[in-house]
Amino acid sequence: MRLLLLLVLVLGAPRPLLAQPAEDPYRGVFSVAALGTPGPSSGLASAFTLLYRGTMPHAAFALAREPSGRSAWAYVGGAPTAEAAEAAALERCRRSIGPVQAECRILARDAGLVGGPAVPLVQGTLGPFRWAPLQLRRGPEAARGVVIWAHGYGGPERDLRAAAAPGFVSILNDAGWDVLRFDRNPAEDALYTSLPRLVEGLRAVKAAGYRHIVLGGQSRGGWQAIMAASARPELVDAVIATAPAAHGEANRANNLVSGLEDFRRLLAGLPAGGPRLAVAVFEGDDFDPSPEARAGLLEEASRNRRVPILALWPQGPQPLPIRGHGGAGDWRFTTLYGACLLTLVDAPDAAAPRGLRRTPCGGG
Repeated sequence: MRLLLLLVLVLGAPRPLLAQPAEDPYRGVFSVAALGTPGPSSGLASAFTLLYRGTMPHAAFALAREPSGRSAWAYVGGAPTAEAAEAAALERCRRSIGPVQAECRILARDAGLVGGPAVPLVQGTLGPFRWAPLQLRRGPEAARGVVIWAHGYGGPERDLRAAAAPGFVSILNDAGWDVLRFDRNPAEDALYTSLPRLVEGLRAVKAAGYRHIVLGGQSRGGWQAIMAASARPELVDAVIATAPAAHGEANRANNLVSGLEDFRRLLAGLPAGGPRLAVAVFEGDDFDPSPEARAGLLEEASRNRRVPILALWPQGPQPLPIRGHGGAGDWRFTTLYGACLLTLVDAPDAAAPRGLRRTPCGGG
């Protein structure tokens, strides 16, 4: 219940300095109220109001709810057609329905409720980036800043341009940050080609009028976000990297030695005066054989830099801990650790979290 209250506060707290008329219809779609009564669980609320918003069109959210409130749900994004998205969401919902005595139905298609309000998808590009279609865009004058999110790399034949951003990106969006995506063609997504595009793109974002920039990314996307911040620290306020990796083979024998040494050098490239940095590491990550060692390097770096460095290393909850290379996409990571990431980005230096955090964040 405390987690659900925190989630509602993050989504619904008034922000008079940032509120825009466009937010009212947007929140009419992505609201806890759209899920019906009684109040939904933390998992359902997080899945619809935060994680689903990180998907790419065509997207659909399927829901089954009993009058008691017991629920099953599933969502799909990046499908080839709207019909394919709906069919896949319904199929996943039915597979997860368990004892729930209710029919799975489509609650939302892209950024609209079935039989209810809808808002246009956000379209267009800014430099090498494109706007996150289901997130609220306020524009450079009204937004606090912009988050640039980058997906990982799965090899030249695996296209991740439709991969969903994790739910904590939506928490930042709710706090006033616009969201861009750094989506790359896998055939030309070598680090030495993508990194210069990312660095040069920062200039275009500043030229558009955005006052603050947060770089974020999963796996390779997180690794190159740290590299870009090291190259142009004056343009980047903070970096959030989840399971950062630049070693392309899972369970490679020398990941422990070379990967850890490369990570040490990666951190050393950041100047002492900024930007802020948060890194999430996970047990069971095939690209990181020693999250404990990485967390230790981050904790050491946090003592030697003036600006905050935060290491998130989830330890639970048991018996289903948050694990694996994609742990940041787990809804529990959003609800348990999203407050830490929001505070790292928004709080004054003295109030920003630092060092190693394993337990849930609560108030940040």
